[in-house]
Amino acid sequence: MAETVIIDREQYYRGHAFNLEKVSLRLPDGRERVYELVDHVDAVTILPIDDEGMVYFVRQFRVGAGKALLELPAGVIDEGEEPLETAHRELQEEIGRDASRMERIGGFYMAAGYSSEYMHVYFATNLREHELEHDEDEFLSIVKLDIRQVSDLIKSGEIEDGKTISAFLLAMPLLNELLMASSGF
Repeated sequence: MAETVIIDREQYYRGHAFNLEKVSLRLPDGRERVYELVDHVDAVTILPIDDEGMVYFVRQFRVGAGKALLELPAGVIDEGEEPLETAHRELQEEIGRDASRMERIGGFYMAAGYSSEYMHVYFATNLREHELEHDEDEFLSIVKLDIRQVSDLIKSGEIEDGKTISAFLLAMPLLNELLMASSGF
């Protein structure tokens, strides 16, 4: 069977956070079709957990949701930066901490039907104070929650952010190990 093939790409909008493109495809049956694509820089999200079993979240207004969301620290990868570097930088900017242990636990496309954005997910432990200045357009508050509360907050709908929910799913084996290994949590 023939494959779907990209035959042309045309950028028609260039923005701060993303570009918009018309992408022409040749479908397996030979027909051609044009799709719109949000061409977005890849990003990272980090699940930071301290020695007491507290997870660091940020609450910030998200224009797509029209309200503030409770979510894990995250951010786009700057040009020339590796995902791991971005993860360390975002922790410092958003929660004023860095991690001496940072493990990549997976990744996923945010909305592959119309966006190119790929999200790298990191698990951060051994946190220590190390603050960088926030981005000028970020107004966020830090929220620390006991790891044992998070699942209930996801189930109840208080945590609605897709990257946060996905990061917790990817981290479940590590979180279960931590909970079983530490009677301090």
